[in-house]
Amino acid sequence: MKKTGKRAAVLGLALWMLLLCGCGETVKVRADLSDYGESPITIKGLKDEDFTVTPNELAELDCVKRTATGATAKAGTVNAVGPLLNTFLAQYETEMSDFQKIRFLCSDGYKTVLKEEYLTDYEVVLQLAEGDQPLPEKQRPLRILIPEAESSYWAYAVTSIEFVK
Repeated sequence: MKKTGKRAAVLGLALWMLLLCGCGETVKVRADLSDYGESPITIKGLKDEDFTVTPNELAELDCVKRTATGATAKAGTVNAVGPLLNTFLAQYETEMSDFQKIRFLCSDGYKTVLKEEYLTDYEVVLQLAEGDQPLPEKQRPLRILIPEAESSYWAYAVTSIEFVK
């Protein structure tokens, strides 16, 4: 194989792998968020005082699309669209690994706590939409998807995120 042909093959393979895993690809949120786009999500521990963000504000960040299938039928397959948590944190010159733990609190009382390797080895999607569709009503205003983690770490109806140093 000629040198240029080999190089083209390697570049083609690298591009195919990037497309396959969705790495580096940003997307726009196309779903209609009007029913919950202004719902407040409380953020604690990131600044001196608590503050809120909305799904509409999160949709303005660079967003990704990730798909994951849970181990149970209840978890199902999720087609998440939204920004990565580290993309959100970058606005505040911080990243997930800067914290001891991060808690996601849900409107039904459910809580997911990320610590240790979840703060360094996993990506967390702040899911605003299910593909091109809005989140189902019971999952609003925000869902958390951690594609390579057990689905018990996925949370929906998130109304508060707490960052603990």
